[in-house]
Amino acid sequence: MASWREFESAEPEMAAVGRALLDRIPIMYLATVLRDGAPRIHPVCPIFAEGRMFVAVAPTSPKRWDLRRDGRYALHGLPGKRDDEFYLTGRARLIDDPALRQAVADGAGHTVRPDDWVFELDVEQAMTAYWEHMGQPNTYPVRRWWPPLPKDLPRHRNDPAAAG
Repeated sequence: MASWREFESAEPEMAAVGRALLDRIPIMYLATVLRDGAPRIHPVCPIFAEGRMFVAVAPTSPKRWDLRRDGRYALHGLPGKRDDEFYLTGRARLIDDPALRQAVADGAGHTVRPDDWVFELDVEQAMTAYWEHMGQPNTYPVRRWWPPLPKDLPRHRNDPAAAG
């Protein structure tokens, strides 16, 4: 697992896609895991502080229990100008350090209440995508993964990376 800063250092272009989407619309969708293993999805406003990514979760939100019990998450950004996509997976950890909570509250573009639970989102995998030849018969996604996927995984037949 990596912190946001570690991911951003390793893949600045990918991290910039995520930041640009958040600058445009500061909401992403967070998928969590229910007790029975089913997915649950929630809108969230990620917060950056001290080189790390966080979410603040209200006391009435079921996602706080999902994240505390099973920290696995997936985060997906709303499409950008070229239908850009940004996707992260990893583990969320509950933060109870008062100084770090204050740094998160200071970095938020919204109110972080004292009874909100604050989770750090560590990054296990990231993906960005945009579409080539949009609106044409040979439209295909161009995806980039961090860490890179093994070369033997199937790719879209029109993807130039699939050649060779």
